[in-house]
Amino acid sequence: MTVYLIKAQCFANNAQCPHEGQYLETFDFEFENGIGHGTFTSDQSKAKQFPSFLEAMEFWRTQSKARELRPDGKPNRPLTALTISIEKYEPEERGCPMSRFN
Repeated sequence: MTVYLIKAQCFANNAQCPHEGQYLETFDFEFENGIGHGTFTSDQSKAKQFPSFLEAMEFWRTQSKARELRPDGKPNRPLTALTISIEKYEPEERGCPMSRFN
């Protein structure tokens, strides 16, 4: 079954990102009153999985409820501080170990 992963490329202002090339594992949009905080991993199997490309994009664009607007009046979407790519991923299927004997 194909799933989709969010991969960090750089900050939206093209500044180098310490998470460059890593996959999003978790993200809290409400952390520090809407600043947001995420964890990242280089292990695709530990990354947050989305059932569709669209759902990954919608997650990336999630607006904070703690602080809905930025000082410039635009929606506060903390994760969009990152330029990302969305990659297809095929997780390994883990079947019953006994099935190999049938």
